[in-house]
Amino acid sequence: MSHFITIPINENGVILDDKINSILSQAMNVPFGFSDVFLYSHGWWTNANRAMEDYNRFSIEFARMVGTLALNAPPVLPNLPASSLGIGIHWPSMLSEDENSIVNFGQALSFYTMEKRADTVGQHGVYTILRLVLQGRAASPSPLRIHWLGHSFGCKVVCSALQEIVNDKATVPIPNNVTLNVVLLQAATDDNDLESGDVYGGLASGLPGLRVLATRSDEDKALQTWYPRAHLVNFFRPHNSRVALGAKGPIQQVIQQFGGVDNLDVGIGFSSSALAGLKNRLMVANLTPLHQASNEPIDPFSGRHSDIFHDEIYSLIAGFLFN
Repeated sequence: MSHFITIPINENGVILDDKINSILSQAMNVPFGFSDVFLYSHGWWTNANRAMEDYNRFSIEFARMVGTLALNAPPVLPNLPASSLGIGIHWPSMLSEDENSIVNFGQALSFYTMEKRADTVGQHGVYTILRLVLQGRAASPSPLRIHWLGHSFGCKVVCSALQEIVNDKATVPIPNNVTLNVVLLQAATDDNDLESGDVYGGLASGLPGLRVLATRSDEDKALQTWYPRAHLVNFFRPHNSRVALGAKGPIQQVIQQFGGVDNLDVGIGFSSSALAGLKNRLMVANLTPLHQASNEPIDPFSGRHSDIFHDEIYSLIAGFLFN
């Protein structure tokens, strides 16, 4: 049996549901016994209504794919979840939750504000959620897998929470029966942010069991065009621009820190069987072929940046998480 809850977090990383401690404590104990926890974080320019719509669609369509794979005999994937808890994070990534508010006409100018806010939300609010999950499960010897899924600036939310785990691991260690997996969908982070010494540089060495799947696409206009233009004042890059992880993939130094990379091209008909035998902790999936063939409406501003609702992408994620 699976369940899904949503957790609101404010711009300072404070969880607004004052019952969340009790809720997560109950969820992580009998009679539930979840084998897997999924934490989802949306990106920039997403109000609460849109976040719920996206979470509803993604979680149900992904669960349908996983359920279909489970019907195979023997199962295509050997480590499918027995029961899962989905946690959708909503953080204020718009100037106003009211879509019709006049202040949202200035939303495009809030890039730096929301970039910083995403880190704050992850460092404080989402990290707190992890602590509550671990505390609630402390008495259980059963294995637990925690899967982090972020899209766009939601990848910053996820990565900043994971970096806080590294920073505070003496206080809140990750038990040996808990494993962590990360899915970064079209990450609006720099291609070198995971490098040692950078903002999320502790993930590769500080969480040695951590596995990361990152997607990229040539058809992502938001990351290919607008992301570097938003960072023109940057003296640490040639031509004063920054490169997004979801545009080009990670730099070579990051790949070396993870001990190598598995590269995949995802097109129409892609199957999770393509991941069989892949063992690297870091995987980079090129969604360009899929996006070039996509029939989903294309956004004139962001291109295929939010074009993530495909069976092929669900198969990719399932293969990464459950092989």
